[in-house]
Amino acid sequence: MNNFSHLEQFITRKMAEQRIPGAVVGVWQAGETRVAASGVTNVDCPLPVTADTLFQVGSITKTFTALLLMQLVEEGRLDLDATVQSYLPDFRVADETVSRQATIRHLLTHTAGWVGDLFEDTGEGDDASARYVALMADLPQLASLGMAYSYNNAGFYLAGVILEAVTGRFYADLLQERVLNPLGMTHSYLKPTDVMTYCYAVGHDIQGEGEVKTLRPWALPRAVYPVGGLITTVPDLLRYGRFQMGNGVTESGERLLTPESMQQIHTPQVKIWGDTE
Repeated sequence: MNNFSHLEQFITRKMAEQRIPGAVVGVWQAGETRVAASGVTNVDCPLPVTADTLFQVGSITKTFTALLLMQLVEEGRLDLDATVQSYLPDFRVADETVSRQATIRHLLTHTAGWVGDLFEDTGEGDDASARYVALMADLPQLASLGMAYSYNNAGFYLAGVILEAVTGRFYADLLQERVLNPLGMTHSYLKPTDVMTYCYAVGHDIQGEGEVKTLRPWALPRAVYPVGGLITTVPDLLRYGRFQMGNGVTESGERLLTPESMQQIHTPQVKIWGDTE
C-alpha cells in the first residue's frame, strides 16, 4: 500500500475544499488493511473522528437486506418471482394490477415503477413496518411494472417487511443473527439506543453563507432499517467488503450463501443509464 499516504492527502484536501467535518477511509489490499481518520464527529461537539467512529452508511444497508432475502431463497422459504401479495396479502399501491403482479424481484431490481421516495416516520412500535405498508396504498406509478429501472426506497421498506413476515422475526434481529454476528461486525447497529453509547458522527449541511451546521433531528425511524438504517465503522465495512468479494463464506469459515447465490447477487439484472453493454 505504497500509495495510501497519497490517498490520505487527497481525502484531507477534499475535506477542506468541501467543508466536510469528519471522515474515515479504509483500504484492504493483498491481505493488508489500512484505515485513516480525520476531522470531528460533530461541529457542535467536536470530538475527534477515529477508525472506530460510527457513521450512518445509508443505502449500503440495502445490500444487507438483499443478502437476507437470498438466504431465505436458498432455504426454500422465499421465491424471488413470487408476488409480494403472496407474502403480504394486504399490500396495495394505487394501481391494482401492479399490486397483484409485483414480485420480490421487482423490489430488488428497482423496477416496480411506483413512486420510490415515501419517507414517513411510523413510530418505534412493533407495528412500524405494517403501518408503512399501509401508507403505500396511495403510491402512483411513474413507470409500468418491470419496464424501467427507477431507484426505489419504498420497495426496500417492503422487502424488510417481507423478511419479517416470512420468518416471524424483526429485521434488526435477523440482521444481527444472520449477517453481523457471523461476519464479526461487532461495531454495527440499527437502533439509536445502541449507537448513543458509542462515539458516532452526525450529519451536517452547509447553510447560508457557507456555515457548516449539524443536521437536526437525526432521523432514523424503525421502518427505515432495511432501507438505510445501518450505522457502522469502516473496519466493519471492510469485513463486509471482503465477504462480498468472496464465495459466500465468512473469515471464520461459516457459509452464509452458496457461490451461485453470490454470483446472482453480483450479476446485473437490468440495464441502467450509463451501461455500455
